[in-house]
Amino acid sequence: MLKENQIKPLGFIKSLLVALILGTVLFITHYTLIPNYILRSGEPYYKGYWIGYTATMGLVLVIALISYWREGNPLTWQAMKARFRLRPMNKGDWLWTLAIIVVVLATYFGLGFTGRWVNSDPFLAPRDVMPPEWGPQGASKTHPGEFMGLALKGQWWVVGVYTLGWFFNIFGEEFLFRGYLLPRQELAFGKYAWLANTGVFWLIHIYQPWVLIQVLPAMLLQIYIVQVRKNTWISIIQHGFVNSLTIFYLVAGVIGI
Repeated sequence: MLKENQIKPLGFIKSLLVALILGTVLFITHYTLIPNYILRSGEPYYKGYWIGYTATMGLVLVIALISYWREGNPLTWQAMKARFRLRPMNKGDWLWTLAIIVVVLATYFGLGFTGRWVNSDPFLAPRDVMPPEWGPQGASKTHPGEFMGLALKGQWWVVGVYTLGWFFNIFGEEFLFRGYLLPRQELAFGKYAWLANTGVFWLIHIYQPWVLIQVLPAMLLQIYIVQVRKNTWISIIQHGFVNSLTIFYLVAGVIGI
């Protein structure tokens, strides 16, 4: 495991490149590749979405692990825990995690109206092929027992596929941005590294432009707390719990609740 003084700083230019490269890959996948696949194949949108979403989130996790390995770290769980700051959660960590979850839910739903502003920009507006619940109207356009037009009852494979994407999403983003990049940004930006990390993480969500205002307040708080407490589990648990709400919805639909 590398000591902190052996970790290379990640300054403004390299941080910006990370945001631009990953943001571009995610945007092209969701705004060009998936819509084109649906239009040409005639397949339902959820198939293209799960292929694109799972593949890109898996790519993020692979990038995190390769970056860790190329840095010279041993491929052991103990070394990974140390480098990615996967430290035991204490009472303060749990309280902050709960507080962040509350802020995430309050700002996401409280600022939901801002997503509709995206529709005024043809470049960022959802493509016609995208289902309503994928766009600014979100959950308000979800039909009970359905997901992107798919009737859920009895379809347990849906839960499995989405959970795989969820795993790649949570651990890929948190290992890469909080575990790997944030310590490097701290060496370049000092106590303001959380702002740099937020900027990079916020920009890659351009593939969901209607949530950019909704997620920013909680994102700032989350990353600041992770930097101060130096525990990536805070971000993993909060991020994982909030995103798992969709899994709960899918399970309910599959069993017919």
